[in-house]
Amino acid sequence: MKNDKYLPPEPTALGFASAPTEIPQSYPPPSYSQHENPPQGYPPQVYSPQGYPPQVYPPQGYPPQGYSSHGYSQQGFPPQVHPQQVYPQHSYPPPQNYAPPPSQHFEPPPTQSPPQQNIIFVRPSSWYKRTAMNRPQSNVLTPASIIFLTGGMNIAWSIGFRHQIYYNVSTHVSIAWFIGAIIGAAISAFLPKAIPRKVITLFCSMLVLIGGIVNCSTHYNLDALEANLYLNGIANGLVFAPTLALAGELAVFYMRGKISTSIEQLSFNLGIFVQVMLSSGYSSSSYHSAGYNPERVSGIIAAVLGFMGLVIGAFLFVESPVDLVASGREQAATDALRRLQRHRAPSDQTLAQLEEHKRYVADNERLSKEKSFRCATPAFIKLCLLRGLNAVCISSFFFEMIYRANSVYLWGQEHFILFGACRLLGSVLASIFVDFLGRKIPLLVGLAGSTSFAFAAGSEVVFGYRNTETWLYTFQFFAGLTFTISSAYLSEAYPLKVKQSFISFTYIIEMVVFIIIGTSDLIDEFLYIIGGLLAAAFFLSIVWMPETRRTTLRGAQQKFRGFITCCNNFNESS
Repeated sequence: MKNDKYLPPEPTALGFASAPTEIPQSYPPPSYSQHENPPQGYPPQVYSPQGYPPQVYPPQGYPPQGYSSHGYSQQGFPPQVHPQQVYPQHSYPPPQNYAPPPSQHFEPPPTQSPPQQNIIFVRPSSWYKRTAMNRPQSNVLTPASIIFLTGGMNIAWSIGFRHQIYYNVSTHVSIAWFIGAIIGAAISAFLPKAIPRKVITLFCSMLVLIGGIVNCSTHYNLDALEANLYLNGIANGLVFAPTLALAGELAVFYMRGKISTSIEQLSFNLGIFVQVMLSSGYSSSSYHSAGYNPERVSGIIAAVLGFMGLVIGAFLFVESPVDLVASGREQAATDALRRLQRHRAPSDQTLAQLEEHKRYVADNERLSKEKSFRCATPAFIKLCLLRGLNAVCISSFFFEMIYRANSVYLWGQEHFILFGACRLLGSVLASIFVDFLGRKIPLLVGLAGSTSFAFAAGSEVVFGYRNTETWLYTFQFFAGLTFTISSAYLSEAYPLKVKQSFISFTYIIEMVVFIIIGTSDLIDEFLYIIGGLLAAAFFLSIVWMPETRRTTLRGAQQKFRGFITCCNNFNESS
């Protein structure tokens, strides 16, 4: 038994069992010193300060039972312990970046990621600070806002607010803009995500510029006028869905409502007001004497605005940080978020927004196309109802009602300006209070007011158009207050994978309603039908429409995944 391989080491002065002078070949070298903590995830008692497992050493000063202090057994034989058994490989810390094998001291990593910490956003208390800090977000959307303004001008022209010489144009010309908008929205619904939204916006600005030049370079040319209507309609339909989706993705959570409503509905209603002023400021005599008409002036305005859209879009446009995160370009997304606020340097809020966008993308990536389609269906039905009623309340039917009232009382066309002014005023108030009072309160107040005045106007029409204009103008104020809120809902309701397609389909439904009313002969009692539809929308909105004020896109999307609002509570920390 005298084998040097099994000779024990010399005893120490204090009687401790000495550590082996050589480390077995199967052991990795110690990866940390005695002053460092063991690797994370391992109980600290597993390792000795020198990196060797303590269970192979006897207690200090006491040899193991049956052995002498020199390591021999009481019979004089060395302990029959193989070195590989004394120092088992699995007792040592494995190389870093490798998961250790499961043991009684270690639990395997969970299959799901641990709960994430809450993301804290800071909302500036001052209105001026909020607006100044987030002004770049509105600047990015300015080219689309300009396109929508020209679209509002053409909507007003199509429903009847045009020079008297154009009152008897064919039905096809009067609905040409809506047909063009449907064509553009249908193309937009199936555009691949590989096409940057900046390219789409610049292309649509170019179409507006070309249409304006065609319109202002001719004099009473229906072919040129029709070409302008088609070009402008295609531009508006093509840019509508990308812009509403972008507005929800680049805006901070506490200004998403204001930005989306001011960019879309407020711009449309401003364009309607401008066209009403142009059409009401000229008479047939001035048309023949001066050699120009309101349509030529509107063409000049459209050409100038289209050029402005090209310049602003070329220099100030920023792509969606959500799309950049989804494509794996995290650094580009951080840079986009930095450019969307005044400080121009990454801050805690920038990183918080980036983290929230990651969660939003991750939640939507887990949804298949079929699941996204099912989740978007309730929101699609609700928003189609709102946008369809919006088309009804600004359709050619109301122009005919006001025109008849003017004919009865021999008022001039300058009274039409009140129509556009009331509509614009309601839209301005809605865009101001949408992030202060929320979405639901202005929506319900607007529906209640428009319902009441629709029935009041209908009663006046039955009794001989007494005060009909007053009720119709007030009706337009509440209609502007109501349907401006729909822009905020459109920007946040649909899941990411089907967002642009469903926004386009909602817009197409709205344009179809415009066409149906523009090509139908409606009786005066249709006001009662409108009042009944608005009343039904009021009661349905109480339980249908959620309150999404100051919620993230994740939270707003979750609240739209059902027909009943109370069943869609969402915890932002989830």
